Amino acid sequence: MRGNEFLDKMELVSGQYVEAADKKPKKKNVWVKWAALAACLCIIAGACAIFADFGGNKTDPLLGEIKLSQETTAKVSYGVKKGTVVLGKAELAWFNEEEMFAREEMYVFRGKVSGLTNITIDFNGDKEARCIALIDVERVYKGDIKEGEQIKMFLPCAITEDGVMVEDTGVITRIKVGMEGIFMPWVYDEESYWEQNGAKLMMEDLAPCGLADGERWAFLSTEKGLAFGRWAYPGAENAETLDDIEAYVIKMLG
Repeated sequence: MRGNEFLDKMELVSGQYVEAADKKPKKKNVWVKWAALAACLCIIAGACAIFADFGGNKTDPLLGEIKLSQETTAKVSYGVKKGTVVLGKAELAWFNEEEMFAREEMYVFRGKVSGLTNITIDFNGDKEARCIALIDVERVYKGDIKEGEQIKMFLPCAITEDGVMVEDTGVITRIKVGMEGIFMPWVYDEESYWEQNGAKLMMEDLAPCGLADGERWAFLSTEKGLAFGRWAYPGAENAETLDDIEAYVIKMLG
C-alpha cells in the first residue's frame, strides 16, 4: 500500500450499530491511505444515539441504484432502521493546521447541499449507518472537479431529520439540504476501502470522496452562524462568515 499506515478506526465516531444497547461486538475497521500525515492518535470516548426510521428503499431519487463492484463483499442498502443504536469509540488521526491543507489527495471547494441520503452498510452482521451528501459545486480551490457540477460525498455518520447530534460529530450533523459550506473531502481511489468483520467495501462504489471525520474538513453556514472545528483551525478562530473562511482557505492553500 505504498507504505501507508493502517488505522483501526479512521472516522471520528465509528458508528457501531447493533440491535440493542447491551450488545457490543468487537470489530476492526481497516482504512487504506487515510493516515499518511498522522502524527499521533487521540482516543475519543464512546457515543450513543438512537436513530429514527429513515426508510429502506432499494433505490433512491438522489442516488439511484447502488451498484457495488466485485471487490465489495459488504451489503449496502438505503435508510436506517428504527431503533438502530450507535455505540463504540474511535481513534482520530491528529493533523496540525498546515498538514490538513497539505494533503495532495483532497478536494477543497465551496458548494450547496442539494441532497442527503442515509445508508446502512452490513459487514457480515456488523451494521454501520452513514450518509451520502450531494453537493452542487460553486467554487473550486483545489482538485480536478469543476464549478457547476454535482459531487457525491461520503459522510462519517447518518444525518437525522430533526438534527439529533451524535457526540464527536457535532459539525457535520448540523448539515441540511440547502446549506452552503466549504468542504475538504479526501479523494478515494482503488486502494481506498473499509474492511470489517470479514467483509470489504470499496469506497469508490459509494462516492468519489468523503470526510475523514465529523468535526473537521467542513465549514458550514448555519442559521446560528458558522459551524466548524475552531480548535483545529487556529488561523480561522475569529471567522464569522463563509467569506471569511474562503479567504482563510485560499491563504492556507498558498
